Parts: sequence; structure tokens; C-alpha cells
Amino acid sequence: MLKRYILLIGVIAAITVFSVQTAQAFWVWTPKSKTMVNPKWAAKDTPREQFDWAMHFYKNSDFKRAAEEFIKLTESFPDSDLAPDAQYYAGRSYEELGKYYFAFKQYQKTIDDYPYTKRMEEILGREYNIANIFQTEETPKLMELELSESMGRAVEIYKKIVENAPFGMYADKSLYKMAECYRRMMKYNEAIEAYEKIIKDYPESSFVSEAKYQLAYTRYEASLAPEYDQESTEEALKEFKRIKKTTPVPAIAQEAEKVLDELRSKKANSIMKIAEFYERRGKYRSAVIYYQDVTGKFPGTKVANEAQARIERLQKRIKN
Repeated sequence: MLKRYILLIGVIAAITVFSVQTAQAFWVWTPKSKTMVNPKWAAKDTPREQFDWAMHFYKNSDFKRAAEEFIKLTESFPDSDLAPDAQYYAGRSYEELGKYYFAFKQYQKTIDDYPYTKRMEEILGREYNIANIFQTEETPKLMELELSESMGRAVEIYKKIVENAPFGMYADKSLYKMAECYRRMMKYNEAIEAYEKIIKDYPESSFVSEAKYQLAYTRYEASLAPEYDQESTEEALKEFKRIKKTTPVPAIAQEAEKVLDELRSKKANSIMKIAEFYERRGKYRSAVIYYQDVTGKFPGTKVANEAQARIERLQKRIKN
């Protein structure tokens, strides 16, 4: 019995010694930070060593490990001259992995933490391309409304690009793409605001002409939604009339005319419903006023012809 007890004590002691030695092999005390750190996860002694170590993984296409090591440099040596490039390459690594939103976050952190980075234009271009990827992803729909995280992320990135460099080469095109995303999400007020900003803030942009057309068309789309009032229809009518008169492009003029016909019909039907309301309640004089409004504003249309017929019928009743 005593021998077994001594043997057990010896085993426990051996395990304890081994555990301590193992722990010491993986954890060391650092006077600088006054903490225990695991050398496996610690940064190299200098920013250059850490950068070269991270680049080793990047060049060998181990992008996951490369991203980790580049981020390790930015966290351990944030004030190093190599930190901006390390932050940038963390984004590149995630982009290579197809983790585009993570890549955007790293690129944006480069701009936020190192606004004077020499890679600003390149980063903006990469953010723009990532936003385009999210914008063009296939998205599920519910009642024709696109419900996708990708659309929201595209808007987030386009908006950041405009904020990062409002007069940069990607600003106006990002704003235009952002408006498209809002339209696809049926956020018409936000889309209208974006199109108006292009026209106002970037008058020399090649997107201005198209933005004016899309602004009018978005107002038209807004007028079709039940929650929008007749003011949207009136605004859309004004925009398309102006476009038809001023555009030098025949195809746009023709398309504007088609939409104008639809808007006129919508507006005419709206007035007709008011006239019919008064007619059903026996207020024939009021009904005639609205029917005459239809014939005066929309002459030659089918609905105007119907309104004229009702005017003639009601006038006989009024006389009698």
C-alpha cells in the first residue's frame, strides 16, 4: 500500500513539473507590457521583422495568416512607418480570401487611422469595386422589395467613399450608384436626395444628365407607391416635361414622352375619382368642375373623352 502511495505521488509530481515546463515554454513575462504573453502569438521584436514575416505568408498565398500578422503589426506598432502599409495589406489579404466586407473595414481603417497614406486613391478604388460587388449580388425579394444585406453594405461603402474624398475621382459615381441602390430598395426619398446632390455638387460630372433623368423617373416611381401623395406625381410631371424639352438625346426624349403619358393618365384618373365622388353624392356642379379639369389638362386622351361625356350628361341634369 505504501509503495502504491509513493508511486502515485511520483506521478503527480512528474505531471506538475511537465505542466510547468510546458507553460513556461508557451508563456513568458514581458517587462515592457508587464504581462505574460504567448510567444506564438506575440509580434516580432521590430516592425520591419513583423512586416516581413506577414509578407512571407502573403506572398505564399496564406492570406488568412497574412491578415492576422499584418493586423498584429498595426496593434503592436501603431505609430510605425510600416503600419499604414500593414493595415492596407490586411485589407488586400481579406479581399484575396473573398471576405469583401472585412476587406472594406480594413481599407477604411487605413484611411481613418492614417489619412495621409500614399495609397488613398488605390484604396478608394478598391472600396468602390467592393461596393460594386455587393450592389450586383443576386438578392432575395419580398413583394418586389429587395431585402438584402448586400444592398445595405453597398450603400454604406459608397457613402464612405464620398465622405473620404468628396471631390475625388470616385465621389460622383459612388453617389450615383448609391442612388441606384436606394431605388432598388424602394427608398425613394433617399434616392431622390442622392440624385439631387449629384446635380448640385457635381455640375460638371458626366453623370449629371443621367441623374436628372433618373431623378424624374424616381419621382415617377414614388408616385406609384400608395404611401406617396399626389405631390410626387406633380413633381415627376414637371421633371419629365423639362427633360423632354431640353435633352439633346432623342431616345431619352422618347422615353420621357412615354412616362409623361403614364403620369398624365395617372393624374387624370385621380381627378376623375374626385369628380365621381361628387357625382355619386348628387353634387353635379362640383363634379362638372373636376370633369372639366380633366378635359382641359388632358385633351385628346381616352379619359378626357369620358369626362366630356359625363359633363354633357350632368349638365342636362343641372338644367332640369
